[in-house]
Amino acid sequence: MRKIRTFTLSLLLSLAATAATAAELVVVEARNIDLQQGTSVDDSKPLTLKEGQQVTLIADDGTILTLRGPYDRAPSGGGGGVGVGEALQALTTQNSVRNVAGVVRDATVSLPGPWLVDVSHPGTACIRRGEQPVFWRDGKMGGGDKITVMPADRSWLASTEWPRGSATMAAPSNFPVRDGRTYLVDFGDKPIAVTLSEVSPSAVNPRMQAAWMIEKGCIAQAEALLRTVR
Repeated sequence: MRKIRTFTLSLLLSLAATAATAAELVVVEARNIDLQQGTSVDDSKPLTLKEGQQVTLIADDGTILTLRGPYDRAPSGGGGGVGVGEALQALTTQNSVRNVAGVVRDATVSLPGPWLVDVSHPGTACIRRGEQPVFWRDGKMGGGDKITVMPADRSWLASTEWPRGSATMAAPSNFPVRDGRTYLVDFGDKPIAVTLSEVSPSAVNPRMQAAWMIEKGCIAQAEALLRTVR
């Protein structure tokens, strides 16, 4: 009886250890497969991808995994993961990077904080879901203090004064944020196109959030965020 109890206890401890080490990966992007952004994938179970299907996942430590079909094994079993620091370095060593919308954005911009929406350069800016944007303006750029914002379809227009002496401005509480929507920001010169991309709450720590930013083209924000965890 004692041997049976000992065996049962060992089995339970083994199962508990396995459950504790089973990793949950978060879907950042999926092509031709019914996987939604922000959903979790169990790394202990096989993931089946057919020819033409592709999925990008991020791990708890910020590792980025891009898998292409045909594929039928546990996600990390295919190898090829890239650390978030490596991914960022590979991008920032170039003079410029192309974001997912095909807009070239200067990779050398240094943001004072990771959750600021740069409205002085075109490209993609990442925000946390449920939060209103905080605009940031490059102090070296010209133009007046008046700022006009409208969606790319010009269905509405909002205009206000940029706070004098400040590099940031909080968006109004009623600012209509929509994931993936492009906004035109005008300081009286050529309008600047900024696409807002929401970071999923499933990216629960800074490394995961930085990895998400990299995949969405928010390079300067990812660099600013990783500065806080190094």
